[in-house]
Amino acid sequence: MAEKQHTLIEISWGSLWRILMMAGFVIVLYLTRETVAILLLALIISTAFEPAVARMQKWRIPRLLGTIIVFLIFLTILAFVVYAIFPIALLELNSLFKNLSGLANQFLGIETPAEVINLIGPDLTNVSNVLLSGGVPFLAILGRLLGGVAFALAVLVLSFYLTVSRDGVEKFLRAVFPETMEDRVLQLYRRTRRRIGRWFQAQIVLSLVVGFMVFIGLWILGVEQRLVLAIIAALFELVPVVGPIFAGALAVAIALADSVSLGLYVLLLFLGIQQLENQVLVPLVMRRALGIHPVIILVALLGGVQIAGILGMLVAIPVTVFLQEVVEDWMRIKSRRSRARLTV
Repeated sequence: MAEKQHTLIEISWGSLWRILMMAGFVIVLYLTRETVAILLLALIISTAFEPAVARMQKWRIPRLLGTIIVFLIFLTILAFVVYAIFPIALLELNSLFKNLSGLANQFLGIETPAEVINLIGPDLTNVSNVLLSGGVPFLAILGRLLGGVAFALAVLVLSFYLTVSRDGVEKFLRAVFPETMEDRVLQLYRRTRRRIGRWFQAQIVLSLVVGFMVFIGLWILGVEQRLVLAIIAALFELVPVVGPIFAGALAVAIALADSVSLGLYVLLLFLGIQQLENQVLVPLVMRRALGIHPVIILVALLGGVQIAGILGMLVAIPVTVFLQEVVEDWMRIKSRRSRARLTV
C-alpha cells in the first residue's frame, strides 16, 4: 500500500504577527469608524476642491481667500438646492408616487394600501413646507443628512484646513504613514486623485446637461412632474447604460398615465437625448475621464447605501477607486517580480 503523504504548513512568527496586527487594525477602524468617516469625507472634499483653489492661486489670489471663495460658492449652491429646488421636488415626488400607485393598480393589478399613501404624502408635504419657510437651519439639515450637526461641522472644518494647507492631504499622509511607505502611498493617492477627479468632473457636467435637457423637454411637453424626473435622470447618469434607461422608462410611464400621445412624445424626447449623449456629450466630456466599469459603480453605490446611508453613498466610489488602484498596483509589482525571476 502506498504511504500517505502529510503536508505540513509552517507559519512563521513574522506571518503570525502580521495577521494579528492586521486584525488589530481592523478592530481599531471599527471602533473609530465615525472618526474615520469624518476624515475620509474631509479628504474627498479637499481633493475635489484642490484644482479650483490651485487655479485661483495662478490668478494671484491668496490660497486662504481662494479656499474661502470655493467653500462659500459650494455652500451657497447647496443651500439653494436644499431650500429652493428640494422642496418643489418633494411636492412633485408626492404626486409622482400617487401616479405610480395608480399605474400599478391599472396595469399590474397591484393596489397600494391607502395607509401607505396617507403616511407618505403628508410627511413629504410637511417637509417641503418647512424647507420653503426656512424654519430649519442649514447646518441642522446637513447634520440630518450626514448623521449629526457635530459630524457635519467636523467635516467642514477639517476639509477647510486640509484645503488651505498647500498639499495638505499629502502632508497628512506623510505624517500618518511610515517613511518606508511614503512614496508608494503618495503615488497611490495621486493616481486615485487624478482618476476620481477626471471621472467626477466629467460625470457632474454630464448629469447637469442631461438633467437640464430633460427638464426643458418635459416642460415644453407639459409633463407635471418635470423637476423630479429631471433630478432622477441626472442622478441616474451615475450608473451608465442602466440609469438612463430606467429614468426614461419612468418618465414615459408617467406620461402614459396622461395620454398615449404624450407618452410617445416623451419616449421620442428621451431617445433624442440618449443619441445626443452617446454621439456628442460622452465623447466630448468623457474623453479624458478614466473608465470605471458600470457594475463596479452600481455595486459600490448599493453597498455604500446599505452600510452607511447617504454618507456611504458619498464615499463609495472614491473608496472603490482607491481599492482598485491598490489591487492594480499590487498586480504591477507582482508582474515585475515575475519578469525579474524569469530574467535571472
